[in-house]
Amino acid sequence: MTHPRPALALLTLAGLLSLAGAVRSQAPPAAPPQPPTTPQPGGDPVGQIIAEARTSFGRVRDYTGTLVKQERVNGQLQPEQFIAIRVRQQPFSVHLKWQGPKQFVGQEAAYVAGKNNGQMRAKGSGLISVVGVISLDPTDPRALKQSRHAITDSGIGNLIEKIARGHEADRAAPSGQVKVTLREYQFQQRPCIGLETTHPTNTGQSYCNRSLVLFDKELKMPVRFEAYDWPAAGQTAGDLLECYSYIDLKFNVGLTDAAFGF
Repeated sequence: MTHPRPALALLTLAGLLSLAGAVRSQAPPAAPPQPPTTPQPGGDPVGQIIAEARTSFGRVRDYTGTLVKQERVNGQLQPEQFIAIRVRQQPFSVHLKWQGPKQFVGQEAAYVAGKNNGQMRAKGSGLISVVGVISLDPTDPRALKQSRHAITDSGIGNLIEKIARGHEADRAAPSGQVKVTLREYQFQQRPCIGLETTHPTNTGQSYCNRSLVLFDKELKMPVRFEAYDWPAAGQTAGDLLECYSYIDLKFNVGLTDAAFGF
């Protein structure tokens, strides 16, 4: 596979430094072992899953793991990226260090709420490392040149709230505009509940045509998120917009300020 050269212009570097809360692993989830179950009218099993995720995540002070992400930016599907991640909830802090692919190895990004005048810090690798550390607003166009989301939107907590907002909007939508199914999955050899949401018609009110969220049954948290665009004319499935997975998670490890600086 041919990858973008590491000597890209400096202004594109920070665009690699954000995520949306969970990314794609090398292997897709195993085929669901059970048929889908459509929630019954009058109940809200999805709301219950989200409430349990909020409760479970409410006990998390910090965590580490590997983020695997793949995004479509400006119509182009970017290569899958493997990122060592550290997150602290208070003050909200994120540190990212790229493990792959090769052209990104050694890149780092960090953000700490209330520090550095609200800016993120980024450090490159290879030929562009000579410029050292730079600071950027998380929403600076340069920081989003190769990413769909700002670093301030990253992490499991933000992903839970994104899912919750989408669910509330779907509940308010007219009948027939949203299809929701729940089914069993295996992901990273762990049992999960998969929440699949489909919007058959693009009304301009939804982020994507179809999304799939995998909630780890033991952790009761989302560990994978996939979003797909609306199908083009003559197609039955839309292109992948973004996919995020969290693997090798460790919680409440005692991260200090030193974990978010470089």
